[in-house]
Amino acid sequence: MRKKFINKIVSVFVTAGITASMLCFGMSQASAAFDMDDLKKDDRLSLGYSIINGYSKLSEKSGLTSYKRTAVYSGLNLKNPYLMALAGGFYLANGVDLERTLNDNDYALSLIKKLDGFLGVMRIKNDRALKLKEKLKDDGVKILDSYDCVGLYIIEAGKDYAEKLMKNDLTDFVFSGGAVPPSMKDLNMDGKSDKNDIALIQKYLAGKLKYKDDDIQNYLGFAADINGDKYQTIDDVTEIQRAR
Repeated sequence: MRKKFINKIVSVFVTAGITASMLCFGMSQASAAFDMDDLKKDDRLSLGYSIINGYSKLSEKSGLTSYKRTAVYSGLNLKNPYLMALAGGFYLANGVDLERTLNDNDYALSLIKKLDGFLGVMRIKNDRALKLKEKLKDDGVKILDSYDCVGLYIIEAGKDYAEKLMKNDLTDFVFSGGAVPPSMKDLNMDGKSDKNDIALIQKYLAGKLKYKDDDIQNYLGFAADINGDKYQTIDDVTEIQRAR
């Protein structure tokens, strides 16, 4: 029971950062990249962030999204015991519904604002995010919206700059956006997950859909997992066919 509660507390912060970017572009499904049973593991977080970066690169390249409106996330240290305790209080006091954040953009946005405000009142300072914000300002980047405590910034950027940010130690992920596609599991980048993705899923399963870019390859693995069981199999093709 305690482990499940701790995972929910961690999820408040992870969901805050990730969902904040998703809700800006209508892509909450990407949060499914994170297994709520091991959110504190650095490798799981890194994989999730890589998936988001991979989506950004591929969707921008295809013309589905643009870096003209981009979410940049620089999160807090989830291993800080005091921070975890505060998050637990926030979670209980606000009756946070994590599942709802993945489907209700208005609710997710209100959660982000509440959490950011709460952290500010509790004098939690996200030094890492503030350093990133300072860098953005020094580089002349237009910041459209700021959540300094949570560590989420909505900016206007060019392709080269945005993808350079992905490699910066101050950044967890960069999310390209502008359109509002209904699904992030979208291999052919047409804004939806449907029968038109089947051929690419089959190509992925055959080991013939490969990119040298690790972020993009990680995204492809996520997108090919249609049923969300963390495996890529013929069952994912069947899942799409059933929805036809």
